[in-house]
Amino acid sequence: MAGGNSWKDWPNLYHGHDALYKGFDDDDDEDGGGTSSCLSLREKLSFLGCLGDILQPFLFCVKNPGFANEVGGRIKKLNDELATIRMGVADFNFIDLGSYEERRRPPTSSASYPRRENAQFVQSDLVGDQIKKNTEELVQKLISTDHRDHGIGSSNMVKVVGIVGQGGIGKSTLAKKVFASEAIKEEFKIKIWLSVTQQFNKVDLLRAAISQAGGKHGDENDETILVQDLTDALSKKKFLLVMDDVWNQEAWENVLRTPIPNAADTQPGSRVLVTSRKVDVVRSMGASILRVDTLNDEDAWCLLKKQLPQPQVGAGSDFDELKDIGMKIVKKCDGLPLAIKVMGGLLSTRNPNERDWENVLHKDFGWKEEDGPGEKLNYSVSLSYDDLSPELKQCFLYYSLLPKGSDFKKKTIISMWICEGFVQHDGRSESDQVDLEQIGDDYHRELVARNLLEPDDSNNNIWEYTLHDVVRSFAQFMAKEEVLVVHKDQVDIRNLLSENKNLCRLSIKSTHSELEWTILEKQGRVRTLFFVDCKIKPGGSLANFASIRVLDISSEESDWLVDTLCNLKHLRYLSFSGTDISRLPDDIHKMRFLQHIQLTNCTKLDKLPDSITKLAFLRCLDLRWSRVEVIPRGFGGLTGLRSLLGFPVKMDGEWCSLEELEALSHLRILSVQSLENVPGSSVAKRAQISNKENLEYLELNCYKGETDEVHQIGVEQQERIEAVYDELCPPPARLETLLIRRYFGGRLPNWLQSPAATSFKSLKHIGLEHITHCTRLPDGLCMMRSLENIQIIDAPAIEHVGPDFQTHDAARGEGGVAFPSLRELVLSGLSGLKEWDWEEEAEQSKVIAMPALEHLVLVDCKKLTHLPRGLASARRHNLRILELEKLPLLEYVENFPSVVELKVYVCPELKRISGLSKLRTVDIYDCPKLKLLEGVSVLDSMELDEEHWEVSGADARCTPKSKGYQQGEDQVSRELPQDLVITRTVALNSLKR
Repeated sequence: MAGGNSWKDWPNLYHGHDALYKGFDDDDDEDGGGTSSCLSLREKLSFLGCLGDILQPFLFCVKNPGFANEVGGRIKKLNDELATIRMGVADFNFIDLGSYEERRRPPTSSASYPRRENAQFVQSDLVGDQIKKNTEELVQKLISTDHRDHGIGSSNMVKVVGIVGQGGIGKSTLAKKVFASEAIKEEFKIKIWLSVTQQFNKVDLLRAAISQAGGKHGDENDETILVQDLTDALSKKKFLLVMDDVWNQEAWENVLRTPIPNAADTQPGSRVLVTSRKVDVVRSMGASILRVDTLNDEDAWCLLKKQLPQPQVGAGSDFDELKDIGMKIVKKCDGLPLAIKVMGGLLSTRNPNERDWENVLHKDFGWKEEDGPGEKLNYSVSLSYDDLSPELKQCFLYYSLLPKGSDFKKKTIISMWICEGFVQHDGRSESDQVDLEQIGDDYHRELVARNLLEPDDSNNNIWEYTLHDVVRSFAQFMAKEEVLVVHKDQVDIRNLLSENKNLCRLSIKSTHSELEWTILEKQGRVRTLFFVDCKIKPGGSLANFASIRVLDISSEESDWLVDTLCNLKHLRYLSFSGTDISRLPDDIHKMRFLQHIQLTNCTKLDKLPDSITKLAFLRCLDLRWSRVEVIPRGFGGLTGLRSLLGFPVKMDGEWCSLEELEALSHLRILSVQSLENVPGSSVAKRAQISNKENLEYLELNCYKGETDEVHQIGVEQQERIEAVYDELCPPPARLETLLIRRYFGGRLPNWLQSPAATSFKSLKHIGLEHITHCTRLPDGLCMMRSLENIQIIDAPAIEHVGPDFQTHDAARGEGGVAFPSLRELVLSGLSGLKEWDWEEEAEQSKVIAMPALEHLVLVDCKKLTHLPRGLASARRHNLRILELEKLPLLEYVENFPSVVELKVYVCPELKRISGLSKLRTVDIYDCPKLKLLEGVSVLDSMELDEEHWEVSGADARCTPKSKGYQQGEDQVSRELPQDLVITRTVALNSLKR
């Protein structure tokens, strides 16, 4: 915008939004007022094809003149309002940036350079030596003693260490690295991580600290009692408290200043680690401070390259030919890691050539420091935001509505986008054939690729994403006129709502004080309303929220809201997950636009209203962990369904609910429960699972939960369920995830066997859980070319895994490889497994099975005596992590030359570990007969029965970490606590007790 006028001074901009939203509501009214008539006309004119589509609106108006006249008046009024706004634009001299399509080059390079995706925080995101030095310095500060540990000087004090730096510089990343270090684990038996943020809640903070300290708060609300409970919990062992993202002194002064020093007085050596953008806040806590510096240019360039789509092997180019222009770009990022990652996300959508990178370098954005957070990061975030399409901007800003720490899944967010109207076909004829869910998934993938969204590793869940704090601040600033996210108590909510009268989207996260519904009823313009873990005082109704599109309530006591639910005539998205609702309204069909209904974990809900079958626009229904055991007849008429989870199978005379799935041909996600009720294969065949060409996720379950019934199955029942599952074969083209749980057949479905399994070319994840009667694993899995993850849990009847599991001859056809893409294999609860038959491939063979395997987990295989030679091979170069637990007959672990991390728990007969030449860390617990740890030339850290050791020197000197650090003395070697020999190589001397 040019000139002296400010958009903040022009109220017509808000009127523009009002006019548009009112137009959307009127559009609903038009559809709602004549939906049945429209549908009837469409059916009658269908024989005319395209001509019928043209005639239908005209004939509808002729048939409904009064309604057509009313809608026409609304449209004229809306046009007048928009014309008035347009006239005012001239006074503001807006710069013409052209269309989005003209300004943005399509990301043509993404096809040739597949982008790496990491689901969790990984070391590869760290570059340079500085973070290593900072980590070592902080660890030393935290574990070294000072006068406060001996009661010298001021009494009742605790040592505080602070990490200070601007937003996006990596303070939390550094704190996480320190928190996870072996020295810290050894020094502090209690470790607490509190994410404080600006809108913390005192009771929440105290409860979280008590829980992490191993105490119990019993849902107590009295702060005095909670303070005493925290003091008691911390007084038992030496502790480390991390306070992350502290904005002011309040959390320390008013919440933690009493219990922390008091507990530290009984546990000398306890520490507090603080991260903050504000040095004054940290200094007021008496902290010693470490300032995090920005990256130097070389490290910044290295980090930038890691964000770009990596060239394929043999394709050449490490982007070094673009280093000159790349260095200019990273200089604009001022060495901020997050800014560099965001800029890398932007560059990843461009061709890797000098011209495209020059365009990014010289691009400018009119973001002013006084308009928002005063961070150097703003340039990169603003630039990346400006480069988004209008649709992506809406979707990105919607993420700012989600309270920090909430666990909304990716698919749920995409569904909200669809219900808000953010996801649309682009008008091209081919796009009309693509589901909105697929378009939304593409939107989400692009936001992740641009580093505006990042995987949320706090719950170790690959389906959840979040915003970095700085990016969240930017998004909330951009959306602040229409969006309010509240984390505070009821009094503050009342004040905030009175100051924000133009809200369109409201999100409230509060867990203690009851929220009065009457406070909210004045927010009649709201289109999205979230209640996350709120306690709502019953009273009032939903009638005032006439414009609402998205309603997500996770307040436990919500059943009273059901009575007025049908007043929400514009509602598209409804979630009552985790609430006490016991019913849905019988006239739910009056909410004719409903597209998404989520009833997860509604344990009092046991039936659905018959009228749910009239919701013609329904796209998603989630009944998982509810008590619904039968669905209404006619459910198959909901042909628009794309996602159906927790679908219950029930027999009613000759009718089986499974048959209702036949017509649901557009399903992308399907989860079926209680398949033990299917009487035979002919009924299963009528479900037509094989015809659902868009299916990406399939979950097949017998019984709804853990039950002893699955263990008490006769041969006839086994044969029946085998025949049923054989007829539930999904179409192979797009299926990515397959889960089979509580299956009681003696064999797995024939479509998982060779050669049928070869057709599953997109399958990435397979889970086989509680397959209690299966006696062998299918031989077709090894032929699935895209399979990345296998989890087999609780399969006690399998006694032998033969070579056909991992080396089937058919998988090698024309030089093929068995399990070519498998990265993670988990075998847990194969309690009957005696032998895993897998011979090492011959030297002349150019390939091995599972060449990409990175992570192997074997748990509770009670009869397994040794690991197979084909697995423990010198030619296996990618296996990094090996976890072995509860293998009571295992005697040795050897010849895993690529493993860097080994965990061995409860293997009482284990005597020798050898041939792990790259092993750096080993964790051994309850292996009393272990005598030899041999050929571990780079081993530097060992945890033996919960005691940490550092291993160094040619003679493998072992030093207990705690002694050297805690006493502030030179580290001294100490004998190992058992008869264990450690040698770097066979020829070196050993250290013995």
